[in-house]
Amino acid sequence: MRNLIRADIYAIVRGKALYITFAVILALNILVISTHNSGGGINIGFEFDAEQAANATIQQQGLDGIGSAMLLYTNMDIMVYFLLPLIILAAAPIFKHGTVKNDLAWGISRTKLYMSKLVLCISLCILMVVFYMTSGMLLATITNGWGSVTPDGYWLGLIQTLGAQLFMLIALACIGVFLVFTTKRTAAVNGAYIAFCFVPLMIMSLLFETGVVTSQRMMDFDITMGINRLGFLSQLQTSSILTIFAVGAGYMVLSTVGGLALFRKAEIK
Repeated sequence: MRNLIRADIYAIVRGKALYITFAVILALNILVISTHNSGGGINIGFEFDAEQAANATIQQQGLDGIGSAMLLYTNMDIMVYFLLPLIILAAAPIFKHGTVKNDLAWGISRTKLYMSKLVLCISLCILMVVFYMTSGMLLATITNGWGSVTPDGYWLGLIQTLGAQLFMLIALACIGVFLVFTTKRTAAVNGAYIAFCFVPLMIMSLLFETGVVTSQRMMDFDITMGINRLGFLSQLQTSSILTIFAVGAGYMVLSTVGGLALFRKAEIK
């Protein structure tokens, strides 16, 4: 499996898609940092109030390196958009170019092939989040300095919040790999991924705004909203945190087990 991952990394590094994706993330950070504008996605309930308070604080104090972390957290759900091309880049070429048949003919097991793509996608997901956070904080530091004395618990809070949001993005990466190996077509993956991420979110947003549903607990069961809510980790109830993590873990397990089972039985043409 290591050789498969190394070969994929070599191909990705030599290509342009990864650098283009990261360049767009950097451009997004420049825009966000320069405008001091929080809110990359749909915000419902207490998140909206907390986000308005965060924006007010940033506008009053200026966006320095310390304060930029809060701004980046509240925009983390926008990374859902950038994760899709990375999944396609890592997992889809074997079906697009038909090399999956060669891999299997050389004696590579379907399990190893699936897991190698999954490990690569998760690695790219982690790299994406690290680049997003570090580049954003660096831009803010270059523009307005690091700030005053770092608050107590700042780094622990940063690690906890970032780790929680990354956990949900990894769950989404597992779902993306599942879609690649079950549909085997890039167009189908794009459509299914977008529908999975945003259709439930839009429906819940509509139900909440029209007053049909008033409980925020329903938001804990949506993976995209979970990423947004975890940006306010310190304000979440323990029950909500556990629910969001349980949903993410469930998606990880079900998509991986289901993807492996279906790929083992699939006919490769």
